[in-house]
Amino acid sequence: MANHPVRSKVNPGRAAALNALLAVERGEHAEDALARLAPRDPADRGLAWHLVLGILRNRPAIDAIVQQAAKRTTKNLDPEVLAALRMGVFELRRSRVPPHAAVDQAVEACRALGAPHAAGFVNAVLRNQGACEPDADARLGHPAWLVHRWRRRYGAGADVWMEANNEPAAVYIVAKEDPAGVSREFQHRGIALAAVGNGLFRLPEGAGAIEDLPGYAEGRWWVMDPAAAAIADLVGEFPEGAEILDACAAPGGKSFRLASRGARVHATDVDAARLERVQEGAERLDLPVWGQVHDWTAGPLDRVFPLVLVDAPCTGLGTLRRHPDIRWRRRQEDIAAAATKQWTILQNAARCVAPGGAIVYAVCSPEPEEGVDIAKKLGWRIEATFDNAPALGGEDVFWGCRMRRPDTGGDAAPADAGPREP
Repeated sequence: MANHPVRSKVNPGRAAALNALLAVERGEHAEDALARLAPRDPADRGLAWHLVLGILRNRPAIDAIVQQAAKRTTKNLDPEVLAALRMGVFELRRSRVPPHAAVDQAVEACRALGAPHAAGFVNAVLRNQGACEPDADARLGHPAWLVHRWRRRYGAGADVWMEANNEPAAVYIVAKEDPAGVSREFQHRGIALAAVGNGLFRLPEGAGAIEDLPGYAEGRWWVMDPAAAAIADLVGEFPEGAEILDACAAPGGKSFRLASRGARVHATDVDAARLERVQEGAERLDLPVWGQVHDWTAGPLDRVFPLVLVDAPCTGLGTLRRHPDIRWRRRQEDIAAAATKQWTILQNAARCVAPGGAIVYAVCSPEPEEGVDIAKKLGWRIEATFDNAPALGGEDVFWGCRMRRPDTGGDAAPADAGPREP
C-alpha cells in the first residue's frame, strides 16, 4: 500500500507518530523519523515521541493483543492498518486518553492512511481487545532470541531488566563544573534535579526541551548517561593538558567528560556530520576538543597518544530502553559481525598507544563476544573494568576495560593480530 501522510481528523502528534512508525518499518531509525516528522508544537511533539517509543517498547504485547482480537496474524495486515491498531491498543492500555477517543483516532488514522475499507475492522478489533491478554514473554517486549540469551546469562535478573527497558528512559546531564551551582540554576526555574554522583543529575519528567533549560546555552552542562560517563572515567588519572585520543567520539559526551577534567582531546569519527555536532558541542561548552574524520577499519593514525579511548560501534543492545527500535533491527548473527569489526578497530587504535600508555575499550552492549572476548585478544594487562549488566536503575548498559601497553616499544598491535573470527 502506498505511503499516505496522515491528515484529516487525526491529531497532529498521532499523525506524526503513525508516519514515523511506518518509516521505522521501512528501515529508518525512530529518532531520525521523529526528528523529521514530529510537529513543532511541544504538546504534539511530545505525544508523537511518547507514542512511537512506547509502541516500539511494547510491540510484542500489543501485537499479541491485536492477533487475539483480530483472529489473524499481524503478518497478514497491511502496514497502515497495523500501525493504526498498534496505536489504538497502546493508548487504550497505556495512556489516560478516554477509550472512545483512542478508538476514534485509530479509526480516523486508518482512513487517513489510505485504508478506509479497514476502518470498520479497526473499530471492531479495538472494541474487542479488552478481553485479550499477552503471555508473560510477550509482555517483556524483546525478541525471543534475546529473551532466551539473557535469561541463560542473568537468570531472573534478565526479566527485571527487560521490564525496565519498557519504561521511558530518563535523561541525565553532566555539569561541566560547579555541580551545586548548576543544581541551583534549575531550582530557580522550579526544576528539581536528582543527583546521581560524580557531577551527574537526572532530569525530572516534563522538564522541557533540552535547549531551553537553564545553563544549556551558556555551556554549563551536557546530556550524558551515567554508564557512558563511567566509561570515560575508566581512563583514570592524567596530568593537566594530557593529549587523549577519543577514537569513536560521536555523540561527544566522553570527549567532553575528558576535556572537562583537563585533557586536550583529539576526537575522531567516521561520520563527518556526527563529528561536526561533536565540535559544535565542544564550542558551546568551551572545551578543548579537536575533530578529525577517520575510519578505524582502514588503519591507524600516524601518531601516538598516552591515552586512547575506543567506544566501538556495536549492536547497541545495552541501549534498548533509550533506543527501542534497535531490538527489532538486530538479529543474533549481528553480534558476530559486530565483533569482527570491533577487533579490527581495536587493533588499529592500539597502534596509536604510546609505550607504557593505556587504552580504554568499551561497547554499549552486554554481549561478551563484543566486549570481554575482544579485549582479551589484545593480550595487554587489564587494569580496570566496568560492567553494569543487567541495569536495574534505568541507565544504559556498557562493558569496558582499561588496558596497559607494555613499556617495551615496538609495534602496539599483538603479534597474532591478523584477521580472524572472535
